[in-house]
Amino acid sequence: MVLVAGCNKDSELTVLQPIHFDKAPVASSNAVVITQDNVNSALLTINWEAVVYPIEAPVNYFLQFTEVSDTANWKFLKEMEVGTDILSTSLSGEDLNEMADRLGLEPFTENPIAIRVKSYLDRFAWSSLTVVNITPFEVVIDLPSLWVPGDYQGWNPATAPRLVSPFDDGIYEGYIYIPEGGSYEFKITAQKAWESIAYGDGGAGTLVESNNSTSDYFTAPEAGYYLLSVDLNQMIYLLIKTEWGLIGAATPGGWDADTEMTFDSETQVWSVTANMIFNGSFKFRANQAWQLDFGTDTEGKLAYANHPWKEYVVREELIVSADGSYTIILDLSHPGEYSYSIN
Repeated sequence: MVLVAGCNKDSELTVLQPIHFDKAPVASSNAVVITQDNVNSALLTINWEAVVYPIEAPVNYFLQFTEVSDTANWKFLKEMEVGTDILSTSLSGEDLNEMADRLGLEPFTENPIAIRVKSYLDRFAWSSLTVVNITPFEVVIDLPSLWVPGDYQGWNPATAPRLVSPFDDGIYEGYIYIPEGGSYEFKITAQKAWESIAYGDGGAGTLVESNNSTSDYFTAPEAGYYLLSVDLNQMIYLLIKTEWGLIGAATPGGWDADTEMTFDSETQVWSVTANMIFNGSFKFRANQAWQLDFGTDTEGKLAYANHPWKEYVVREELIVSADGSYTIILDLSHPGEYSYSIN
């Protein structure tokens, strides 16, 4: 018997070459104090080394910022795009102060901020971090305001959430969180005190002046996160409990099912971590309905498409930069300055 043995040559194994940053970014200073006098000056320069990809093509770079306490997972990071094949950028006082505001940092206080660089070509890479102490100042945007004291926050107008009128047209809006327990009652004041003007519930969605009155309370039906809109021209109000989610071709549920977000009562933001698709777009939508939803305006800021008191406006939909897992945050806690992040 003759045994003939044959073998085929194994195919060549293709290995994805690792990519990485060799060093942390270098900051021109480890401490920056922002003031009204230097807000327009370049205060901080960040430099980093190029990431070498196996493909010869332009590499996109981004700066990411977060509080040092968040560096275990960078869940609440804020990001700014730097550009293609750029290895250095200078940040003005205005840039840094805006970033500090987006992170919710305390003004006039030194805050240690972690900074890292992200690169992207066919995949992402992240640098290790460097820490810079940032002392922001408070920019006071003097928008016309109303305040919403209630049982949920100790009936104190001075510390109550605000409603604002961005166009100074007598129409005010904001979001308030009412936790479990208590009476769910509240009122609206025209100043950070009870005197001289307060408003109460006149029934059927109407407002009444309720100065020195111990009645006429507004009452939320239950705990939750509420949109409160007030029109002082017609003396009417709108109170809608909201639960937010994502919808669109970029989301796991497509345009057929919302990807629900979770509210964090400490940070006052909505967030979700989901597998997102690059070849598609999405919007933020409340209550799985087209009554309240956000896209972006021409400046990339959140803007309503649908709203019960507004005319429908076609808005740009949001996208992600590549297929993958993203933490997406919706922050409605600053009236007149709603924001989001895609990390």
